[in-house]
Amino acid sequence: MSATAALTAVSSWSGRPTFAGAVRSELLKLGRHALTWVLVAGFAAVSGLVLGAFLLSPTPRATLERSPSTFYFTYLSSAEQVFTIAAGALLLIVSSRLTSMEYGNGTIRIVLARGTGRLSLLAAQYVALAVVGLLLLAGFAVVAAAALYAAVVAWHGSFSPITSLPAGAWTDTGINVLVALLSIAVCILLGTAAAVLGRSVAFGVGAAVAFFPTDNFGTLVLSLVTRLTHQDLWSRVTAYLLGPVLNQLPVVLQTDHPSRPSFATPLQPVDATHCWVVIAVYTTLFLATAVVLTWRRDVLH
Repeated sequence: MSATAALTAVSSWSGRPTFAGAVRSELLKLGRHALTWVLVAGFAAVSGLVLGAFLLSPTPRATLERSPSTFYFTYLSSAEQVFTIAAGALLLIVSSRLTSMEYGNGTIRIVLARGTGRLSLLAAQYVALAVVGLLLLAGFAVVAAAALYAAVVAWHGSFSPITSLPAGAWTDTGINVLVALLSIAVCILLGTAAAVLGRSVAFGVGAAVAFFPTDNFGTLVLSLVTRLTHQDLWSRVTAYLLGPVLNQLPVVLQTDHPSRPSFATPLQPVDATHCWVVIAVYTTLFLATAVVLTWRRDVLH
């Protein structure tokens, strides 16, 4: 092979976009936007304030002395709720903004013209957002564990009340981590679907952020309608709303101790299987919306 042909081959190969490069590019976009760091700072501040307020109140200390299991389960539930709410809001904004700004700024045509496929770009955005979500969860877990350790040692003199908990406590810890991971996935898929559907930052962020408050408030509205009409149909509808079902999931998965859900829950009894099916249907719908619209719709701007 001649030197010219070799140089041409190397140049052609090096200029070909790769999936790993697309993921790095999406991560760089996230890191270079001031809003991302503002949201992360807000997440850290809210998490620290809520966990600190919980541990500094007199009730948890008395509960630890009386029943370490009750103290740990209460702290675990509070930590899970803080993370899902704070990190969920962050991921909804970041995911919808990351995807929609490509369309809003008109850069989507440039990216596609350079050889990156539509679905490859979408997959790279999913991976980048998943990395962000996992980093948030890892950082939060470290801080929450450190705060728990410091508080218990300061109150009791050792960490033995927690280390001596029955095996069920660690099973429930894994369940709460699973719920947190599920929340990360749902928020990423919802934010991305809203962005692809609206193709604008305003619509994407607005629709993604408004989804869960509407879901939770809808439970209250349907409760009032049920009382006014005396028809159970409206209360049964709440069993198929994503927000209330997600709120109920940690409760139905942890049967060894009482657990208080955050925000609204379905007005009808639901079990774990029902929750998993409803969540699976919604996540599939969000994913299909983003994939199909990205694949089939033309990019005109």
